[in-house]
Amino acid sequence: MKKITFITCWWTIDKDYSVDKWSYYFTFWEPAIYRILRLVNLWFQTEIIDLLQKDSLDMDEYDRVSVKDTVQWVANDRIIITHGTDTMIDTWKLLDKYFKDKIIVLVWSSIPENFKNTDAHINIWLAIWICNTLADRKEYWVYICMNWQVFNIHNVQKNNDWTFSEIK
Repeated sequence: MKKITFITCWWTIDKDYSVDKWSYYFTFWEPAIYRILRLVNLWFQTEIIDLLQKDSLDMDEYDRVSVKDTVQWVANDRIIITHGTDTMIDTWKLLDKYFKDKIIVLVWSSIPENFKNTDAHINIWLAIWICNTLADRKEYWVYICMNWQVFNIHNVQKNNDWTFSEIK
């Protein structure tokens, strides 16, 4: 089994909500991927790169180039990137231009990983499944994994409600 590299760009999957005397606010602690991978007996090697610690709304072109450069630097061909939906399309467009020899899965969670009703675990596990089962097909290189679904990046559109759907 080949190694999978996880690149964390933070966003909802990694959020934690804190409470002070007057309000709720969100913070980031340890990236969720560490907690998710500790839940299972791994049968493959992993590498985790903590790249960005910012809301995807705040990602700019420099940040996307940083993601691209990091993917280029990674030696193996299976990469999972945690990313928010707000600028996910911009990131995949850049990655799709440069990488035809790697399987890249952008993964998102609608609810933070540390909440009971999160979809973070299943989305990460689906992303791992994509990396391990579609490696030989190599028809498309960049995928989106969210809301219990997998999308081929060349056939998807972003909806207004933080979801994606296939273009018919």
